[in-house]
Amino acid sequence: MVAWLLWASFLIINSEAVALPTDEHGDYNGSDLIEWINSHPQGYVHPSLRIGRRIPGDSSSIIGTFVSSAPGARPIEKDEVIATIPWDRIIGPGDEYNPFTFSSCQSIHNLATELKLGENSQYAPYIRYLLTQSIKSMPGEWSKAAQMFLRQITADGELPPTEDDWFEAADYKHRWLNDCRRSDDSIERFAYYLASNRDEDTLMIPIYDMMNHSNDPDKLNTLSYKPKKVGDSFVFKASRRINPSEEIFNCYNRCHACSRAFREECETYSFRGTPDIFAHYGFVEELPHYWWFDRYEGHEVIEIEFCLEKTAEAGELSVSWINSVPGDDDSTFFVRHLERLKQIENNKEGLEEQLVQPHGENWSSQQKMSRFEWEACWKYHNALMTAIEAAIASLNRIKSGASSANLVLHDEDDSGDEL
Repeated sequence: MVAWLLWASFLIINSEAVALPTDEHGDYNGSDLIEWINSHPQGYVHPSLRIGRRIPGDSSSIIGTFVSSAPGARPIEKDEVIATIPWDRIIGPGDEYNPFTFSSCQSIHNLATELKLGENSQYAPYIRYLLTQSIKSMPGEWSKAAQMFLRQITADGELPPTEDDWFEAADYKHRWLNDCRRSDDSIERFAYYLASNRDEDTLMIPIYDMMNHSNDPDKLNTLSYKPKKVGDSFVFKASRRINPSEEIFNCYNRCHACSRAFREECETYSFRGTPDIFAHYGFVEELPHYWWFDRYEGHEVIEIEFCLEKTAEAGELSVSWINSVPGDDDSTFFVRHLERLKQIENNKEGLEEQLVQPHGENWSSQQKMSRFEWEACWKYHNALMTAIEAAIASLNRIKSGASSANLVLHDEDDSGDEL
């Protein structure tokens, strides 16, 4: 707690040194960042790119990247470069960079060094923005009450993500203090979580890391190309025409088992399934989903994997089994957990009163969770229920000899959440 208070004091001092630029709605617009990138001989930001809130002027709306709808702004055409971020504008591991390395102690250390420098950093416009960011979205950094509730939802790891998955995704002590052999410093802790939440395979890339996630093929509209060697730029392009007012999306798991991406689009490390996205970022992504479940028979692990997506024709949920169709024991596993999740849902009102902080209560309380944590837990709970219901219905249809595993279910909410 003391470390966090010290970090908060550091944040206030440094973030007030230079105010963030804002648009006519009072929202951060990244104009200093864009100017800083464009000032580099190899830097480029498309003139139609806009940084701002999804709903301008609404402080609860998330920051993202968009094609401007201002008079005179033009679409970004397919294959046009959206931005070129020079090596000198990227915070990474320096000469240790390897495009096939996906975590780096040196990269996090370099980020911490720049955060401590603040306005004296050579990356000051980027650091200025990073200092305003929260690290509380990752389940591993949630309150004890929220973590305990997530354990209840997943039956202590019987359902994904297992505790190791989501806890180690933010296990500062294990990865940073032990593996990296670094100091227990509040700013380095902040750098560790920033990198865990925002980096692209060891690289912290300004503007690119403001793009929100979507794996909806109708929304996804970019391709990215990371540096092949030290000194190269990071480039991202439009994969289709992006019209004025459209949001510019990235995909954090473009090449998972259910992806339709071409091999040449799979340059970055992006194979995570839906539970992994939740473990690392704290939100439930849009359909399509890639689900995996491990069922134990003694010392043997039975892996169950499937894709969940909507059919283009009727908007029905469709299950596609990966490797093999599960058997009766797997179906019993799903039914048992569905009943358990329904019981939790039936007690939602009582759990809310017991576990959620009343309005105005101190955020630092570990005995109760924040409203954000509560809502994130329920979105994942609902996603699990939808996936399991779909799996059970698919297996029943296959068992009955139905020609298709497609099914119609009540679709509660697949709108997803982005950072």
